[in-house]
Amino acid sequence: MTTSATIAPLRSLDELAPGQVYDFGGFTLSEAEVVEFARRYDPQPFHLDREAARESLFGELVASGLHTLSAAFGHLMRSGWLAAVSLGGNRIDTRWPAPLRPGEPVRLKVEVLEVQPSRSGRPLGVAKLRYLLAREADGVVVLDSVGTHFLRR
Repeated sequence: MTTSATIAPLRSLDELAPGQVYDFGGFTLSEAEVVEFARRYDPQPFHLDREAARESLFGELVASGLHTLSAAFGHLMRSGWLAAVSLGGNRIDTRWPAPLRPGEPVRLKVEVLEVQPSRSGRPLGVAKLRYLLAREADGVVVLDSVGTHFLRR
């Protein structure tokens, strides 16, 4: 399940300013998605098997943090917000303050932390964006990530 707020696509880095917050709506990872991702990329018992997960630190099946990050980034990119301006990135600092369970609806907000036009005069710059993914039911943050993005001007 995916819902997204209608946010106009960026046309330039210059449209961003520190302090802006964008709400990209929500999505839910199904148990099948959680297990399939884990099988392929993070095969730990607490991501793969409900019974094994009961004996883990989490006590239940949870999504891989890598899956949570990938799903949040994919949700953002599918919104089209960065489609015309994204030139890639070179850093991402990530924390997972709480686990995400299969079937739990989450909501993605992105905050602009920093905007730096290129000093060389090139038509691009750098934006630091903070991704906050929170469970809809209780507002608990499951992903707190700061990404450095190269964007067109």
